Parts: sequence; structure tokens; C-alpha cells
Amino acid sequence: MRRDPRLVPLSREHHAALRLARALIAGTGVAMLVQMRAELQAHFDEEERDLLPVLRAAGEPALVDRLLREHAQLNALFDAAAAGQHCAEAGEALIAHVRFEEREMFPAVEAALVPA
Repeated sequence: MRRDPRLVPLSREHHAALRLARALIAGTGVAMLVQMRAELQAHFDEEERDLLPVLRAAGEPALVDRLLREHAQLNALFDAAAAGQHCAEAGEALIAHVRFEEREMFPAVEAALVPA
């Protein structure tokens, strides 16, 4: 599936997130998580800053609420995983979140974006 060029950088970052998720599930991702934590937060911040206004304007409050809820949940799980707890749960939640964004949220954003 071709992405709107404005979403391609975020979509590419999902590949790194999925590698992290698999490592967390395997029990080998704590160091990777610590190293990537700032990147993950920057990704979340960019989505919230740039995409939430588009979704709100498009009348998609359920997607807005879900994104914010999952970002908060992931941050809590990342804190626990960085301390060596709930690593697999963090990995599974990250995979589910990437799937949500790629399969539901990004298509809704693309439908609402003014053509470039």
C-alpha cells in the first residue's frame, strides 16, 4: 500500500518499532528500548502534534482517544520494561499499536489530508 508522502517517515519508523517489539518479546530488548526511548517519544509527539488535528477536523474522536490512550499505555509499559518487567507485554502492545496506526489511523488521516 502506498502511503501519502507526508506519512512515509512515520511509517518507516514503525519498522524500527517492530524490531524493538520482537526483541522485547524475546526478552532481549531492554538495552534497545533504553537506546530508542527518545526516538519513540519524538515519534509519539510528532503524531500527536501533526496528526491529531487532522483527525479531530475529520470528526474522528475515537481514533484521537485511542491514539492518546495507547501512547500513555505504551509509555507506562516502556517504563516497566526498562526496569526489566513486563517486557513481552510491552512488545505485544507495541505491535498492536503499530498495526492500529498502519491499518486504521493512517488511512483515516490520508482520507482527510488535502492533496499535496
